[in-house]
Amino acid sequence: MVEEKKSKRKIIFGCLLVLLFGGASIGMWLYLHRSVSPVPKSIQKSVSFPIYYPEQAKLPAGYNLDLRSFKNPVPNGISYIVRYSNGNKLVFSLQEKPSDSELQSFNANYIPLRNEVHTNIGLAEIGAYSKQGKVETLVSLPTNSPTWIIITAPYNINQDQLKEILKSFKH
Repeated sequence: MVEEKKSKRKIIFGCLLVLLFGGASIGMWLYLHRSVSPVPKSIQKSVSFPIYYPEQAKLPAGYNLDLRSFKNPVPNGISYIVRYSNGNKLVFSLQEKPSDSELQSFNANYIPLRNEVHTNIGLAEIGAYSKQGKVETLVSLPTNSPTWIIITAPYNINQDQLKEILKSFKH
């Protein structure tokens, strides 16, 4: 009878240890794999669409997501900046995706000559845009969700690095 009680205690103790270490392992995995968005909560709550941003770890060397640049410049719109060498920057504007016909009209009027880049979130169109006599690179990226991303960058941005940025989006 005494041996039987000791055996049950060992089994119960062993099960408790397994549960304790299993729970700790799961908790540690969740902690290490958590997704912490750099987008301020107030900005996240101000729009009705997913907010995409380039993942810092996947940006080309020298490119940095400016965490203080997130703004609501217009109702139901978001903007932020990625900075790189010599004070250059890419300006990201996010808004609700318009209809297909409005997107086609935008592309035809603002970037008639463009290159397509397939990304994990949608098909990006890259072209040149003249703004007050100054030529800039313009990207239109209607995502597979209700979000439309428009990016302006210097005309001479490295196109391979720009494509790398377009493939680094997360939300």
